Amino acid sequence: MGVRRQYGFSLIEIMIAVAILAIISAIAIPLYEGYVVEARFGTAQKDVRQMQLILDDLALDNDLGSLEPAGYTLGTDLGVYQDAAGSPVLGTVGTTPAGATPWLDPWGRIYRYRRSTGVLTNGRQVYLVFSQGADASSTADDLHN
Repeated sequence: MGVRRQYGFSLIEIMIAVAILAIISAIAIPLYEGYVVEARFGTAQKDVRQMQLILDDLALDNDLGSLEPAGYTLGTDLGVYQDAAGSPVLGTVGTTPAGATPWLDPWGRIYRYRRSTGVLTNGRQVYLVFSQGADASSTADDLHN
């Protein structure tokens, strides 16, 4: 009678393989999440710069007040929306203007616009375009122009 061979892995070998995979996952997942956070901030910064360039061009051609809804109070936040051509449209947060779509930041919240004064500084309107960031609060960590 011949010796019987066993095929397959022992329980110890499987446990070692699972432990190795757990260690690799414990290292890789936080690194991946860090890359995702950095990418979101980069996207938000790019969007804010793009909005700023478009609004600066519009401010040179017109008064930014012509983009603001009637009755806008300086210092209050407006939402930034996009029309069919991709140009920014300003409107009350939560009320999408006709024919426009909300311009959302990487966290799924609408970008904000605020004009503090109607005074021109060096030929530019004084305004702020910003994302409230990951925490959705209006604090110093917001991404803005």
